[in-house]
Amino acid sequence: MKFLRHIAVSAFLLIGIAVTGSSGAARAACARPYVAVANDSWNRIATKTGVTVSALLKANSATTKKMILIGQTVCLPKGTTWKKPSTKATGLRNLGTPSTRYTRAQATAVIREIFPTRLHNRALAIAKRESKLNALSYTWCCVGLFQINWWAHKSWLKNLGITKASQLRDARVNAKAALEMYKRNSGWGPWE
Repeated sequence: MKFLRHIAVSAFLLIGIAVTGSSGAARAACARPYVAVANDSWNRIATKTGVTVSALLKANSATTKKMILIGQTVCLPKGTTWKKPSTKATGLRNLGTPSTRYTRAQATAVIREIFPTRLHNRALAIAKRESKLNALSYTWCCVGLFQINWWAHKSWLKNLGITKASQLRDARVNAKAALEMYKRNSGWGPWE
């Protein structure tokens, strides 16, 4: 009986934390509120919204050890321009076929050429997992070898000359963008 009472109290506290974290007052105090959804983590939210993990943690006075609950409000850093991406089925359709097609061997060579030697193995493992080294691969949100989320990153990708999602279907362009993401996040966070 004590055990069941302990579970009930723990569940109540957990629910209380989630409700408190998503209250209207918490959202109002936040310059750019983001409400957590299933499977969110600090890395996933940072990737989705196009900010660095360190900036996100700083805006929330948190560490990566702090758990994020569904429905909890997370403050995005001041100046974030992220808007919730469209979830319509038309997201990334008809991207066309790039003029250059890369075989898996060619995609591997491109990754080795663009990434520093110390990052080769991890970069190749991520590209294999994300796209099976298929540069033409895409979903409603993500494109190319490293499955870069167009909606979350298009604001800064333009600084690399990438103004259309279809450009990310070129293995060389995608690998350069992935390396830039690695640098912006000080690691592999967007893919973990």
